[in-house]
Amino acid sequence: MNSSVLKACEYVTKLLQEQLPKDYVYHNLNHTIEVVEASREIGEQSGLTPEEKENLLIAAWFHDTGFIHAYEGHEEKSAEICTNFLSQDGFSQERKNKIAQIILSTKHSNPPNGLLGQILCDADISHIGKKGFNIKSQLLREEWEKVLGKKFSDFGWYKTSIEFVSGYKFMTEYAKKNFEEQRKINLEKLQKKLRKTLSRETNPAEGKEESARHSENDKGEIFKGEPKEKRDKQVERGIETMFRNTLRTHVEFSGMADNKANIMISVNTLLLTAIIAVLARKLDSNPHLIIPTIIITCVSLITLIFGVLVTRPKITSGTFTVEDIKQRRANLLFFGNFYKMDLENFHWGMNELMKDKEYLYGSMIKDFYFLGQVLGQKYKYLRICYNFFMYGLIISILAFALAVIFYPGPTEIGPLIE
Repeated sequence: MNSSVLKACEYVTKLLQEQLPKDYVYHNLNHTIEVVEASREIGEQSGLTPEEKENLLIAAWFHDTGFIHAYEGHEEKSAEICTNFLSQDGFSQERKNKIAQIILSTKHSNPPNGLLGQILCDADISHIGKKGFNIKSQLLREEWEKVLGKKFSDFGWYKTSIEFVSGYKFMTEYAKKNFEEQRKINLEKLQKKLRKTLSRETNPAEGKEESARHSENDKGEIFKGEPKEKRDKQVERGIETMFRNTLRTHVEFSGMADNKANIMISVNTLLLTAIIAVLARKLDSNPHLIIPTIIITCVSLITLIFGVLVTRPKITSGTFTVEDIKQRRANLLFFGNFYKMDLENFHWGMNELMKDKEYLYGSMIKDFYFLGQVLGQKYKYLRICYNFFMYGLIISILAFALAVIFYPGPTEIGPLIE
């Protein structure tokens, strides 16, 4: 992933986690990640240039950030937040305007701005053309009730949803090909639910029977009126999406930390080379520079050590036993637990994992937990690395300046920089 997109990912993730109200159960970080992935999916099939892909993904990350300030008109706020962020990253004014226009294309009253605007609009609304639409729909209903105070009867909500789903037409060729069929299926399901709701309202006796059949959902579940098997599948799809998005975010953050650590390693390796090759040879004739040289050498060395600690790999034994599998102790989703195993035993262990859903989900949860632990340690060392380098470099420069200013004799500047 491009560095600018990674920076946008990091910034928006932190922004939404810290400032977005909890009542935003639909327009939240999970929705943003899904829109980014849908934008990438559509964009890859639309013949975009590298710069266009980058503009699109940055716009996708920022398109809902305006919700931290306002619900109505959040698109303008999102564009403003994005523009301010890009100004700090050195983007030209022309490019900032292009990305802002892509974001503003998601406003329903605005026609999409070119192909990139169409892609982002399709990605933002892609849930209407995917399975699990009912879950998203009910989350939006809950959000409107909590944030906007808009309460709907079942009939009113289904009617509003039908108007929206039937009124939106996918614009990109990829979305038409891959989402349109499911959009029609979702629309038919909504129409069927609307008819059932209308039938219950006009026939109270039938309504009571329907309520009795679905009494298990009276505690606020959002799948009322659907078969239990279907509800279970929808829940599983939601869980799988959550796991997939969380894993992708963990991996991106890990790559981001490694890139930043590599920068520090490269810079300080060059700095140490320069100190050894140039400064160290001149200290006998410039003894007043010994202390500043020792300071900057220590700063570079310690920074280099912490940079290496960030990127240093850590693996486990690479084996597991049959007893580990039977006791559900081994996590086969992490390569460090099986890279020394033969194929036959690994194949058997994976089959055991797939047959036990609780064991499978438990392994995925453990995987996320330990990934998070590794990420926490990486960013802890990375922060120490950057802080030590920043403050150490300032102290070193001041030490050199003081040594030059207060040393009574002449300094051989020429030989030092040859």
